[in-house]
Amino acid sequence: MLSPADAFIAVANATAAIVEKAPPYVTYHVRGTFHAAGEGTADRTVTVRTDDGLSIVHDDASGKDELRPPFPASPAFDALSSFTLNGQITISNGKGPHHDGDMRITNVHPLHYESVASRADAVSRSIKGYVVTYADDATPALGHIHLERNAAMHDRKWLRDVWYDPATLLPSRIVWGGENDFTLDTHYQIVADHWLLSTITASEIVHAPFWLGRMSIFISGNYDGYQFSDVAPDPRLAPNGATAAVATPAPAPSP
Repeated sequence: MLSPADAFIAVANATAAIVEKAPPYVTYHVRGTFHAAGEGTADRTVTVRTDDGLSIVHDDASGKDELRPPFPASPAFDALSSFTLNGQITISNGKGPHHDGDMRITNVHPLHYESVASRADAVSRSIKGYVVTYADDATPALGHIHLERNAAMHDRKWLRDVWYDPATLLPSRIVWGGENDFTLDTHYQIVADHWLLSTITASEIVHAPFWLGRMSIFISGNYDGYQFSDVAPDPRLAPNGATAAVATPAPAPSP
């Protein structure tokens, strides 16, 4: 049996490998939910070029398109890797309160560990910044790795838990924690042999200047309607003037 650290490394490498095999173009529908002193929702259809994250984000209500990073994250977002997150919620009081928002979360560096030829019972590997253990609820059917910060961890956000399929070593859920009650919670599904997001949620406590007040903010996205294409479905995403094509609907997600 692998040590918890070795299991984490194997999961990270399996995830990095399948992310590299993501379809060149993915189109999806996402229902966004925004909460801050009230709640609002938005439906958007997104087509993303997966190699660099350039996307066309279509707001289903307004009919407007925007060329920008994907909302709220690329479907093959690797939550085991370091990331940047920018989010905002707009509250308008025109004809009744209205909430709209945005979240852009992208990877900074892919997480990959070099293989080491050794017997697991002879050489123990470690993960910098963490004490890695198997959680009490881990089973042969569903792996669960828990990570606790140690003295080497100085980041404001940190990994907490990873659930994964022991047969494929692919995560089904990844959770981060952080200062100001920050939480990032990602759930994944397999669609046509591709590892893709099903839901993503970020929440945090935001403090007013001089700590005169605080507000809990919450942004989430629920993904469905995946379609894939080897060439750009929209000419704005085609590299070097390549022709566009129609995306192919994906089969239903694996149970």
